[in-house]
Amino acid sequence: MLMIRISDIAKELGLSRVTVSAILNGRHQKIGISEKTAQRVRSSAKAMGYLPNQNALSMKRGRSMTIGMLSSALSEEWGAKILVGALSAIKNTPYSLRVESVQGAAEERGALERLLGSRIEGLLCCNINPTAEMNDFFKLATERYKVAVVSTNCSFDFDHMRVESDGMGAVASLMEHLVRHGHRRIVHIGGDEGSEVSRERVQAFLSSVQSYQLDPKLCAVYYSHWQIDRARTLARDLLQSAQRPTAVVCANDSIAACTLQIAQELKIKVPQDLSVVGMTNERFCHLTTPQITTVDIPEEQIGRAAVQALLESIEAKENEVSTIVQRLPCTLEVRGSSGVALRNA
Repeated sequence: MLMIRISDIAKELGLSRVTVSAILNGRHQKIGISEKTAQRVRSSAKAMGYLPNQNALSMKRGRSMTIGMLSSALSEEWGAKILVGALSAIKNTPYSLRVESVQGAAEERGALERLLGSRIEGLLCCNINPTAEMNDFFKLATERYKVAVVSTNCSFDFDHMRVESDGMGAVASLMEHLVRHGHRRIVHIGGDEGSEVSRERVQAFLSSVQSYQLDPKLCAVYYSHWQIDRARTLARDLLQSAQRPTAVVCANDSIAACTLQIAQELKIKVPQDLSVVGMTNERFCHLTTPQITTVDIPEEQIGRAAVQALLESIEAKENEVSTIVQRLPCTLEVRGSSGVALRNA
């Protein structure tokens, strides 16, 4: 397939290359070319399959017209959805998105250096929970190169824009659902103590325990470190304890699925004897028995909003940076894994 050039369009229409170039680059009005001619050129360019040379446009503008994205969650369904949202937001803009998948400090540093070396104008970070040293490196590097930063599900401590789900509201809705169904012994199997999202969900759980005047000794927090085997071990210990909980609030749907597995192994009926709820609304929530009650987090919307915030910041040429957090609402999805607590529980 041959690349269609500006000179090909000019030849087809009997116009000069300069005229066609001015029209396709939006400069025709400045040099007195009529809108009728401009429309004729644009129609012909579309029909011939002309694609603008992004590298040439970047050189002409003196800008890369590129946004970088660092993510450690691309293999996760929710992380992939955020990428889909980011791509949809950038689709009809002159910008391109360069994505780096990272795991750990060494990969984060290397990827950031590559992106900054390509002169990105903005940076979207997803699920990056850096060490103190890497946090300082992100801060200094992005300030030095004047790169706008937006994050989601990260734990940076420098000023930047954030787009998040309303995690505290999501946990509160799960707790309200369980308490309304008579549950008083509710435990939380969380992620870890380091990530922002895990800390937020723990805080929301403990706030609900306090506001509903539940016994904190019977409503404890346990950490799975986001590991499947650890989640199963915790679930087994909890469900075999003398004061077994009547409900388990899980930090994500994978932990909820692990809890369901252990309940089935121990012949504990769900939801008759135990309610299990998760967060995120992964596709497999519909494949478990029973289906998992969870909270739907709008990941694609988060990805779109993050890129839109970056583009607005870049185009506005904002120099002063402050932490601005945009939170998007979540939706409770009640399914078969939660129900009324036993009267004597």
